[in-house]
Amino acid sequence: MRPHGVAIPTRTYRVVTRTGLAVNGVLHVLLGVIALSIPLTVLVTPDAERVGALRAVAANPGGAVLFWVIAIGYVILGVWMLTTVILERHGGLSVRDRAVKIGRGVAYVLLGLSSGSIAAAGRSNPQEDTSTLTGSIMQLPVGPVVLAIFALLILAVATYFAIKGWRRDFLHDIRLPAKSSGRRPTLIAGRVAYFGKAIALGILGVLTLVAAFLPAGPAGLGGQLAALALSPAGPLLLALVGLGLIAHGFYTAARARLATL
Repeated sequence: MRPHGVAIPTRTYRVVTRTGLAVNGVLHVLLGVIALSIPLTVLVTPDAERVGALRAVAANPGGAVLFWVIAIGYVILGVWMLTTVILERHGGLSVRDRAVKIGRGVAYVLLGLSSGSIAAAGRSNPQEDTSTLTGSIMQLPVGPVVLAIFALLILAVATYFAIKGWRRDFLHDIRLPAKSSGRRPTLIAGRVAYFGKAIALGILGVLTLVAAFLPAGPAGLGGQLAALALSPAGPLLLALVGLGLIAHGFYTAARARLATL
């Protein structure tokens, strides 16, 4: 959608928006790589359930770099999205679109800050401190309720992606290739991307919901991920999460060129 009354040049807006889509695609791929690396990392990490799967990945030099890149990237994306909402005049966006953009912007910033905290925690001694954000939340009297609400929000977003993929609503966001030979592959890629992310978020939502109702150690959700990775079906489920995020990442990066702006 072309911005109405935006306080920056339209060309600049388009360039930055397409760049944002490309960066978001790359960040999805990196998140997918992290999910794929969890089973092996947990397997070689002593007492992984107490340390936490994500912190175990961040304890490795390559893992720490991934989390820092994701942290910086999502904070920048979140600030950009919130800025565009502020710059647009009130008539430029519907109330629904404005709320969605604000929600996504806040979610990106929180994801970036969370990734940064994981990267920083990976450098500390896990024998001295294993506390995490979710673990700290669970220690609060209303912690399980907060985590359960967060899990339901994740599941709601997963449902949204599944419905969008099934109804092919993503076609409203892109320009289909002029040649008929490119239309079907684009349609298939879009459905795979949206179904893949729906599956990934669905699994993460269920894990978060389970973490809200089961006793959790200081590692919180990271401990639950480690326990999942060590279970018989864990590597397969985490592979689905990783591949789903990677598929959506490649599609989002490609959308940077095909997006309707």
